[in-house]
Amino acid sequence: MTEKKAPSTTVASKGFSNPALKAMGIPTIKLPSRNWTIFWSLLTVTLSGIAYDKYEQKKIVKHYCDSVEGKSKLKLDTNRVPRKITVFIAPPPNDYLETSLKIWRRYIKPVLYYAGMDYEIIQEDKQGLIRTHVANQIREIRKGYLTELVEPVEVPNAEELATTEDEKHITSISDPHPGKEFKKNFDYRNLIGVFYHRPKIEKVINTDSEPLDPKLAGGVICLGRGAYKEYINGLHEGLLGPLEQPDTVEDKTTEPVIEELKEADTTPSEIREALEKDVIPKGNEIAPMEDITTKEESKEEEEKKDTRYLPRFIYPEDYSSASISDEILKQLPVIKNSATGVPILLHQPVLMIPVPSLSGFTTVPQRIARFYQRRFFTEQVCSQVSHLIDQDTIRSFKDPADLLIGVEEEDDWPKHWVKQGLKKNSEWVQPLKSDKRVTEFMTVLGQEYD
Repeated sequence: MTEKKAPSTTVASKGFSNPALKAMGIPTIKLPSRNWTIFWSLLTVTLSGIAYDKYEQKKIVKHYCDSVEGKSKLKLDTNRVPRKITVFIAPPPNDYLETSLKIWRRYIKPVLYYAGMDYEIIQEDKQGLIRTHVANQIREIRKGYLTELVEPVEVPNAEELATTEDEKHITSISDPHPGKEFKKNFDYRNLIGVFYHRPKIEKVINTDSEPLDPKLAGGVICLGRGAYKEYINGLHEGLLGPLEQPDTVEDKTTEPVIEELKEADTTPSEIREALEKDVIPKGNEIAPMEDITTKEESKEEEEKKDTRYLPRFIYPEDYSSASISDEILKQLPVIKNSATGVPILLHQPVLMIPVPSLSGFTTVPQRIARFYQRRFFTEQVCSQVSHLIDQDTIRSFKDPADLLIGVEEEDDWPKHWVKQGLKKNSEWVQPLKSDKRVTEFMTVLGQEYD
């Protein structure tokens, strides 16, 4: 009789095996478990989405850089200054300036660089500084024209008297800054550079001073809704306001109104409607970009002493009652810088680029969605900058419709920051107002608002 073998108690190993693989020393191939499969699938999809979006961003930026690169290859004489773009950069509320600078460095600067454009950056981290810069620039131009209007009075022996007075001044009072006048008139081209053995260029020509149409000169980029608001306010203040700072009177507090807004869950849109009904009086407008609730009193005092900031010389409610000065009326319809011949910022086309910035735990899903779709924002920004360079989509400013350019960005602003801004009479949370005597000379780029 044949013996029956007892059934084997060994369990067959799981996985896939093949004699050829065993001969090469490859062990049994096992499939990952369900949990590991889910993990690696999610990780692959996540990283692939990020890589794809980054790749598309670089592709879009390169496309627009290549499209404007031809302008940088045009010949330019050594005595000519290229077209200049003025860029105003402000941080989003309750965030750092670096958030806005990333957009500038990644999507705007490369396009301007490859187009051969010159640019000037005005970056500020507090409210009111951009407005002050624009207003001061226009006031300086107004003072220059006002000086030209004043006829000089002829004084007999004026040169002799001036020489005598200067000698008395020099002998009686020592110069507190020795060598300052020498340094001011010193020209390094006499010592180094290509002009050491060649004749120096005496007259420099600005390319922006040559176009007959002022809207073809230069250009302005406002990075952020706040920067755009301050730019508009600065133009009005510089043109309609006085040349010297008037005496200011402390306004009424807005504490009762703010307490009512704090009790309700007020949205930025509802707050703008309340402001338009003039329920919030005007007042001091110093307010930094960071969360106002975290400011200390000592820091507030330091900010008020900031020489770069000046309180408003004129408020929006007073635009209609203000009159345009004689020195400006004589220069219209085109106001130019008397030193360079370049039209002032008022006439240069304006491009407003939003700065999307969400904060808070409840906005995490929306922030993730935006993170994976940055390529669409890149396309929007780069295309608008290229249009500014090509000057092919410039149109007249439509008042008051174009005051709402980028207004959707305000919906991203933190509600608590807006409420605190109302308490401090922040310039950013107030409705943007204008005067048609100023906006009729403005031009903009981008989509139209009906």
